[in-house]
Amino acid sequence: MHYSSWQLVNRWLSRACRGAACRGAACTGAAVFSLGLAGSMGLSSAAAGDLDPPTPAAFMPGGMLGMQIGASWAESKKSRSLENLSCQPVEPKADEVDEVCFFNTPAASRVAGAAIHDGFIVRKGDRVVLIGTGISIKNADDPLAEAVVRSFQSRVHSTYQQTGDDVLFVHMPAQHLTAQQLDGYAQRAPVLLVQLEPKTHHELAVLYGYLAPVNLFGSIGAE
Repeated sequence: MHYSSWQLVNRWLSRACRGAACRGAACTGAAVFSLGLAGSMGLSSAAAGDLDPPTPAAFMPGGMLGMQIGASWAESKKSRSLENLSCQPVEPKADEVDEVCFFNTPAASRVAGAAIHDGFIVRKGDRVVLIGTGISIKNADDPLAEAVVRSFQSRVHSTYQQTGDDVLFVHMPAQHLTAQQLDGYAQRAPVLLVQLEPKTHHELAVLYGYLAPVNLFGSIGAE
């Protein structure tokens, strides 16, 4: 049976709900991200006053798993955090992304202080544009969930907001953006989405990337 890249991503996300993964963001990411983006437009502390988003290094120093979005794809694939890489072009084609690679991680790998064991990275051109993984928790009240968010708060230099079980870190200009301006901004603005898997509450999705590809993956997964 032939699967498109999106189907494989969604199959991985679905499987990852039962392991350590990020299906939560993919399942409802479109609605959540739309709400988060609309709300973030009015965040006073995000008043940059221009259309220049923070660089990934300024937004989240050190990136995730030792990788940084915007970094060289070829060099990032050599990271010791990535094992058993399985890559393929994205089909059907999308303007925001070209290729996706699934990976396993060494036993000691951690994100925000919590253990993880697999994930995926996404390429556009010759650059990394999205890193996705997830964190297993016991339930919605697991102290680890709050600890993860607190850890990101201390590392991410940006405003965050919480909508239900979702926490979105994003830096937006105070001024209203036209559709064209927002489209351009979304290609360059780094964001971090942490989301509780809605059905079992046993997973925290973690998606770190540029706004456009993160929103795309959420939208695809929600269909």
